[in-house]
Amino acid sequence: MYKILFVCMGNICRSPTAQAVMQSFVDKAHLTACILVDSAGTHAYHAGAQPDGRSQRHASLRGYSMSSLQARQISPPDFEQADLILAMDWDNLALLQAQCPPAMMRKVRRMAEFFQTHPDTVVPDPYEGGAAGFEKVLDLVEDACQGLLAHLLTPDALARNLPEWRLLSKPSALEREFEFGHFLDAMAFVQRVAVQAHAQQHHPEIWNVYHRVRMTLTTHDANGLTLKDLALAHAIQECLVAS
Repeated sequence: MYKILFVCMGNICRSPTAQAVMQSFVDKAHLTACILVDSAGTHAYHAGAQPDGRSQRHASLRGYSMSSLQARQISPPDFEQADLILAMDWDNLALLQAQCPPAMMRKVRRMAEFFQTHPDTVVPDPYEGGAAGFEKVLDLVEDACQGLLAHLLTPDALARNLPEWRLLSKPSALEREFEFGHFLDAMAFVQRVAVQAHAQQHHPEIWNVYHRVRMTLTTHDANGLTLKDLALAHAIQECLVAS
């Protein structure tokens, strides 16, 4: 799974908000089986506590639930396990970089790098402010999460998320070939894929000769890859496991 870790100072306002928003986006895109979303803090001030009540209230008004989240401090395994570690501001970025092993440094970035429409360079801490600050956090986080969805379709992210699939170009597509011991096994696999594809209303191009099956995924009306292709690729992999 491709793991995205959001990080602020105490893990009770900004980073759990980002976790809740991104999780909602991932669920709606049918990517729950392949994208893991988490959050942490650079400090252990609030370890074990639920997100700030104000963050929860403002998030709930937009349909995001944070009630099941608990604050925690980032730990060494996070740097190994995460694919992206996103700091909310420059101070937390510096703290993460100070802890991060050199080989993992490429993973540590600012959340603001993924803003699509906002010119801001950070997600500001709303803790000492009023309602407007929490609304601002949500505006920025929603914007960045849209950018993160687009990032999942970049070659680097696809290579880490779907290492068994080839990325084709003109138009961009995902392709993978499967081989089975018997013709009937290949046909059973195709049937399982058909069920998943129909459920997602997104259908692959299927090539078959005897016990060999090749799947090609692209979104023709978008002239390239979309999140539908990523979701279906993971569903196809689950079908393979069930074979």
